[in-house]
Amino acid sequence: MASSSYEEPSDVLKRLFLPPKDPSLTLSSDYQWLVLTQEPPLPSISLLAKPEEKLAGIRFDPKLLSPSRLDYATSLALQHMVTGDVQKMDLPEDSEGIRYIRFHPSRPTFVFASKVKDEPLLELYKCELVENLWRMKKIPLGCRRMNFVSGCAYQFTADGGRLLVKTVPVNWPDEPPQEPVSVGPAVQVVAKGAGEAPGRTYQDLLRNKYDEAKLKHYLTTELLCIDMESLDVTTVGQSGGGRLVRSIQCSPCSRFLLVALTTTFSYSVPISRFGRAVRVWDLDSDGDVEVASVPVDDEIPLGYDACSRHPRSFQFHPCEDHTIIHALAADGGKSLADPYEGGERDALYVQTLDDRTLTLENSIKWVGLEWRYNDLEFTESGVAMIDEYRWNDRMQRKWMLGDKKDSKKRLLWERSWENRYDSPGEPLTRRGKGGKYLIVQPTPTSIYLSGSGASPNGDRPFLDQLDFASEEIKTTRLWRCAAPLEGELDAAKEVAGVLPSARSDVYESLVCLLYDNETIMFSREGKRKPRNYFLTKLKDESNSEIQVTDVAHPQPDLLGITKELVQYKREDGVDLTADLYLPANYDGTPCPTLFWAYPREFKNAKAAGQVQGSKHRFVSAHWASPVHWAAKGWVIMDDFSLPVIGEGDARPNDTFIEQIVSGAKAAVDYVTSRGVCDPKRCAVGGHSYGSFMTAHLLSHTSLFAAGIGRSGAFNRTLTPMSFQSEDRSIWEAQDTYITMSPLMHVKKYSLQERVGKLLLIHGEADENSGTYPMQSERYFAALKAFGIESRLVILPHERHSYRAKESILHMAWEQEEWLKSLDP
Repeated sequence: MASSSYEEPSDVLKRLFLPPKDPSLTLSSDYQWLVLTQEPPLPSISLLAKPEEKLAGIRFDPKLLSPSRLDYATSLALQHMVTGDVQKMDLPEDSEGIRYIRFHPSRPTFVFASKVKDEPLLELYKCELVENLWRMKKIPLGCRRMNFVSGCAYQFTADGGRLLVKTVPVNWPDEPPQEPVSVGPAVQVVAKGAGEAPGRTYQDLLRNKYDEAKLKHYLTTELLCIDMESLDVTTVGQSGGGRLVRSIQCSPCSRFLLVALTTTFSYSVPISRFGRAVRVWDLDSDGDVEVASVPVDDEIPLGYDACSRHPRSFQFHPCEDHTIIHALAADGGKSLADPYEGGERDALYVQTLDDRTLTLENSIKWVGLEWRYNDLEFTESGVAMIDEYRWNDRMQRKWMLGDKKDSKKRLLWERSWENRYDSPGEPLTRRGKGGKYLIVQPTPTSIYLSGSGASPNGDRPFLDQLDFASEEIKTTRLWRCAAPLEGELDAAKEVAGVLPSARSDVYESLVCLLYDNETIMFSREGKRKPRNYFLTKLKDESNSEIQVTDVAHPQPDLLGITKELVQYKREDGVDLTADLYLPANYDGTPCPTLFWAYPREFKNAKAAGQVQGSKHRFVSAHWASPVHWAAKGWVIMDDFSLPVIGEGDARPNDTFIEQIVSGAKAAVDYVTSRGVCDPKRCAVGGHSYGSFMTAHLLSHTSLFAAGIGRSGAFNRTLTPMSFQSEDRSIWEAQDTYITMSPLMHVKKYSLQERVGKLLLIHGEADENSGTYPMQSERYFAALKAFGIESRLVILPHERHSYRAKESILHMAWEQEEWLKSLDP
């Protein structure tokens, strides 16, 4: 195919694809101040074209020493949450923009990084509130350059007295070692007697010794310690000369650091699974204590509840000065579906550091788990909440424990995470003592829960108080999103168990609970009103509010478009839903209809049919959305349900094609029966797994005259070690892998009664596991071989999600041209 220049779509689509960005909001630690920053809508392709390194599964700018393709905010303002007073601040004189805002854990102070104009350099600044005015000051680092390659370069200690900054070591070379003419053969070995080591199709892995040398060059850092009062800078001695620092956690007492250092490289897994040493560094001395030495983690089984067989998930206990917690699988990390004679499959261990002798006590088992450990959080009083899960039937449990000496668990709930209607929510956290995020406790025997509030009327987020003082756990509803004008309500799920007297078609969502435990910040939006933020009191009978933000409609071309959350059934009785958009001034006649979806797997048919989302959310269109086409007179069936269900021992993907075909037919039948869809002018599309779906629907049905598939995978033999939610390898489910490969059905595609044409779009630099650009190239070659009308577009420099203005406008043009023959 010949290359071409970038094109732009019609004026209405150009406006819709280039809306202004909403301001980015950052809350201060005390929830009294809001930092508002503004980024430009879309970057230029020149940003994406800048050189980047691709090593060990990470991509970064080798000059700036940061993740590549970063956006920077070009304005900065601070707004008091209650009074609404706003102070606009000028950026540093030589600044191109700022990012990485981090607040002091307890004071009205924050730091940020400023990109120096026309230089590959990020500088560090401090902002603090002085006599009711915010003042900015540069933190001098001398000749030191911050290193953001493995994440934000800085963090406060728990007490906020010091700022820890990762920097390039003194006298470190500016450039990596020169690439030799040849590094010699790259050799990988599976030793005799080695364990099984399945791996997914990771991208950007190390390939040879030169890649190793470059990675060492770019990741080697020294750690600076900056006094936040005097701004005096010292080097953390244990990092002297440079270490391969992967992560840093500060202890609640602010004296110790829990540091993970990369020790052993691999060519088969990304850096997150490289060998590492876990150590404790003492900031008050040169003390350096080994906690664990973990080899390369390349033997994790494929199951989604399999895990490392080595110690993992190290963290400081947030309510104790220097106690370390880690997890260790009792079953060797096997999938829970695999047989195991023992009872407990996982466990948490604790170790206490003696701060006088700098020695670690032996690990003590704290609690055992029958399923796989997932998460650990603490309340403000030190009560632990532990999550475990089992993948096979999508079950989860939440346990409550006392202190580290108490291993007696109390079950809070056991449930399927697929069942959204009965979700109790998750514990509400807030930054507490020592700067750590802790579960908020209104009383010593209760916590807050917040959740999405899924219901047959759509999502209605909530805030509950859960009381565990007695044997029977009780919850009280404190706040909930306004009830819609239509639909039946359950009084038991309303505030104080009473049906609301006022109802409104809006969508509201909890943002945070302020420290008085009475004031909440929440967002509100309606179909025609963009999201804005408000403050209110939980127990204020007058329901008075303070509006915090006032964001204007970013896409006025969408005004007048109507949105419905529609429900219908698949032929086997499974309930389905979709967001149906009708064009402005719709006259009731059948229109061309664009169907857009992303299939999802379920183990429970009832859960698959539950309503998701809310029809009262603001009608807007992200670059990846199909909603733009409603402004051109199309009907849109967005996110139409395509559940792939496998109950009991059945595997969802063993009947993938039959189920998505049935779901698509139900969607087309529904809008056709409503009289809004012209069945001769239907198109279907999707991104990633939605692209894969599109290829199947065109191969196995004649429902659609055209398809759009962006950044998809079409040959499952190229992802042999599992994909999406499929946790079997190709050798365990060969027929499923072959059947689920659209490439294998191209001949059938060509023989459909109506052969829909297919537009394929793919980012040239797609980094997503499994969706190499080669997937689209090979599939297009097969379509060409059978004479199927198709077009392949490779977007230069783009990844799995597209970023550049030129790319996104060209994508819109391609889609507009492709669908033009079906236009109203």
